[in-house]
Amino acid sequence: MPTPGPVPRQAILLFAGIVVALRLAAYLPYRSPLVPPDLLGAALFLYAPFLHYRKGRTPSWTRPANLSRSAILLLGLGAGGALAFLLVSSLPFSPFPPFPEAGRTPFGAFVLRQALLVALPEEVFFRGYLYDAFEENGWEPVIPSSLLFAAGHLVTHASAYRALTFFPALLFGWSRKKSGNLYVPVLLHLLFNLFPYLPGG
Repeated sequence: MPTPGPVPRQAILLFAGIVVALRLAAYLPYRSPLVPPDLLGAALFLYAPFLHYRKGRTPSWTRPANLSRSAILLLGLGAGGALAFLLVSSLPFSPFPPFPEAGRTPFGAFVLRQALLVALPEEVFFRGYLYDAFEENGWEPVIPSSLLFAAGHLVTHASAYRALTFFPALLFGWSRKKSGNLYVPVLLHLLFNLFPYLPGG
């Protein structure tokens, strides 16, 4: 087995810079509507990686998807994730926070927000840019990109629930590895984020 190369420091520093920016934004008065933290996070995660590809490199994860393979992966991992969510949420001390009924966002708006401000930008960064950075340096990329994903969630808002993001991140990374594209992890991430919204979630 080949020895991994150096840790991709530039990618990790970029990750750390984004996390610090989001942590600082959370302390700013929310009176300023110019840069809400969720919009800032989406912009940074979505656009910062393209500094890496600015010299004309085409990211490998933009390649056309094998539709049948991607659909099978999405259905299988989605069903497994749903089962795991149901099992864990039925425990007496479930780590999942209750989803508030009062003021619940309409479902369509919630899906759109989760897709554009969470699933797409986070997957572009973690299963796109960071995954590539580790893989290009000879590292198996699924575990380190998943650890950083969970670390980012913990630093911005520490809780047991957010620590558990490591486990779905493993599935997102594995789906990127098996599909060769980013479409499956983006859709899987969106699906997993919808589970608490569903009846009984």
